[in-house]
This record gives sequence, structure tokens and C-alpha cells, in this order.
Amino acid sequence: MIPSPGIATRGARTLHYQSIGEGRAVALLPGLGSGSRLFGTLPRRFARGGVHALTYDPVGVTPSSPLEGAFRFEDAADDVFAVADAAGIESLDLIGTSLGGKVALVAAARHPERVRRVVLLASAAVVHERAKRVYRFFEAVAGGLPADRFADAVVPFLFGRTFIEERPAVVDDIARATRPDDARRALMVAQARALQDFDGVPWARAVGAPTLCLAGAEDTLTDVEDVEQTAKVLPRGTFRSFARAGHSLLLEDASVFEAVTGFLER
Repeated sequence: MIPSPGIATRGARTLHYQSIGEGRAVALLPGLGSGSRLFGTLPRRFARGGVHALTYDPVGVTPSSPLEGAFRFEDAADDVFAVADAAGIESLDLIGTSLGGKVALVAAARHPERVRRVVLLASAAVVHERAKRVYRFFEAVAGGLPADRFADAVVPFLFGRTFIEERPAVVDDIARATRPDDARRALMVAQARALQDFDGVPWARAVGAPTLCLAGAEDTLTDVEDVEQTAKVLPRGTFRSFARAGHSLLLEDASVFEAVTGFLER
């Protein structure tokens, strides 16, 4: 299967997206400073299982339009449905990783009639002081560190200890490819600032869709306890942790994909 490209517009915002497969629609929402490339071959895996998978480059990620002004979660959430509209999709499931999970919560709360189920990967609605300091770290790195040193600073936090020790070649490949351009670095700074002020609890309480909250026990960015607490805040939340995974759950542990597809099919 070959993904079909498309362009969605919402006001002055232009978003490039890719669509693959047929059947139940699923949108994959990327994390901090990321776009459709974050998910690699995952859309094809969904498509082979009879799923219509959507990925997109958020505003601020080339070739989508640059971010103008501050990053707002409400704007990012509405952009998801602009992509769905362009792809001819009325209702869909949302799978958000890290920051993308927060966007998914806002999207599900703002447009409940269009969201069937939600999956949060290494993402929490609750925010503690440690999380705010992590966001300040990413703001500083994205705003001041040279591009050729960016990966050295962030890659060790993107994976758990098990994956880094067992798959060093894969980690090296990802590190070599992690060189954000100026537009993406500006987006990361804006997103990191927005994260410091984001309170997801009111949004989570307004989500009526069944929501699966997944955490990696080796995650050093998002505390497992915060993910578990988020599941308790959600009216229909479920929590599960994976012992041998870190922040990049879907890449690190094959059983995560099985857990996600099982939840969506339930």
C-alpha cells in the first residue's frame, strides 16, 4: 500500500497529510516538534489490519504552513478535524503520543460527536512541577542548542534503558535523523511554553469517549504515575503500563501495538 497525500486548510493554516488503508478511521497525533515521519511504518501496519490511517504534519512542520504566534492546544485540536474533513472522514479514533495525547484530549472534548475512542501514549493530563521543568528543558534545548547537538541532548530521553541497550543501531539512526530546521525549532519552543501552562484535567473530565492510557515503566519524560492518574480523571479511562518500554512505546514494545488495536476493535 502507498499512502495518498493531501492538503487540508483551516483559515490561513495549511496542513499536509497522508492517508492509507480503508475501514475504521484512525488519526495519529505526533509529539513535541514532530510530524508524520514520527510514526514510520505504523500507518501501513494499521492499513494491513483494515484501518484507514491518517498522519499529518502540524502547523510549524514543513511542508505545512509555519506557526504564527503562540501555540494553542485548541487550534491544534481543530486542525485534526480539518485533516479529517479533507480526507472525507466524519468520525474517527485518536492516537496521540506525548504532546499529541494532550491534543487528542482537547479534540475529543471539543468535538465529542466525532471521536469514538482515544489512546494516549506516554501522555498525561495532570502536570506536576517536575513535568514543568522537563518542558523548560526542551524549550532551552530547542531554542539554544546547535542543530548538530540536538539529538545528543534529547535522544537518551526518548527511549527506555532496555531499547537503548538492545537496539543501539536503531537509536543511532534516529539520532542522525534528528536535526530540526528553524521552523520546527520555533514550533518546539512554542509548544514547550504552552505545555508549561497546560492543565489537561478539565479537558480530560469532559471526554466521554473510552480512553486507553499507556505508559512505559522506563519513561524518564512522562511519569508513569501521572499517566495512571490521568486514567482515573477520565470518565471512561483505562491504564496499562509496559515494563520494558520508555517514552516511545510503539517503537520499543511490539505488544503496545497489539494493545492499541485490541482496544480500538473492542
